[in-house]
Amino acid sequence: MNVPDALRRMTKTYPGGTLALARRITTSEKAASTMDKELRGAPGFKLGVFDALEMSALCIEMRTPGSLDFMTALAAELGVLIIPLPRTEGANTPEAVRALASHSSQSAALLAEACNSLADNDISDNELLRCQRRAADAVASIQALLQAMAEINLAGKPQGGA
Repeated sequence: MNVPDALRRMTKTYPGGTLALARRITTSEKAASTMDKELRGAPGFKLGVFDALEMSALCIEMRTPGSLDFMTALAAELGVLIIPLPRTEGANTPEAVRALASHSSQSAALLAEACNSLADNDISDNELLRCQRRAADAVASIQALLQAMAEINLAGKPQGGA
């Protein structure tokens, strides 16, 4: 997934979509129509890095699906991996189990897509795009799993006193 696609996907998963997210952006007074044009890459419109960062933070705060998509796509462009830090709300074993199941499902989907694409020893543009999307989903599932596990780990440690 590329950075613009990741931002569009992230925005769609925010409760209320672009309109609600635009209203919460504090780095600029942005109309939803302007944000929409920036996300579409309309001529003369560019989304600023601070707006994209705040959009990402708001999505992470709401725990929306795809909230790490922008950061993950940006990291992929730079050749690095994002590993989420544990949230401070505490451990949630059922969430970790769901994250593990999701990762298993996403990994299987990626492997199936890759096998189907490689079967004829030729990779079309569409096959590559489908594999890239499946890979992005698999990375997101790994991130969710690691975050849930880190929360359980952190919850099991004694709290420091002053």
